[in-house]
Amino acid sequence: MGAPSKQRAFSLVEVVIAVGVFAVAVATTLGLLPAMTRQMANDGDVLVAQRIAGNLHAELQRLAASGFDALANQAPVMAAPLANGLEFVAARGGLPLHSVNYLPPTEIMALGDQYFLIEVWQFNQAPLAFVGTASVLPLYARVSWPYRNPGSASPAPLADRAQIAFTVAINR
Repeated sequence: MGAPSKQRAFSLVEVVIAVGVFAVAVATTLGLLPAMTRQMANDGDVLVAQRIAGNLHAELQRLAASGFDALANQAPVMAAPLANGLEFVAARGGLPLHSVNYLPPTEIMALGDQYFLIEVWQFNQAPLAFVGTASVLPLYARVSWPYRNPGSASPAPLADRAQIAFTVAINR
């Protein structure tokens, strides 16, 4: 008969160290979850805001079809600081766009649903400044969010909102 075999086992110290390392890893992961969730929500809002550019172009083309010159007169010329643009609002999903300037107040979406504010201005200098006989109306647009926080009737200050800007051109 042979010699009895020795069985190797983990010591209590090794088990405590392994459990401690695992606990630190789990605690760190759980601590990062709220920040990662917020970042994912912010990234989703940025993607929706970028898609609003196409929606805005379609809405402006629709408005221009019923009066190109009227639309050109509604969009103010840029001045520093940018304020009082031609305004549209959109829900958190980015659709539908509601024109604050063209619709009666009763047809604008509920205040609690207004998540994105879209503002539009004409350029103030050549070569992009609009001339009345031109067949193209170049515009500068700014999308900011959250425009109204849930449960609040008053808009959030612009300094507290995220924003992106882009240009859009409307054909006569």
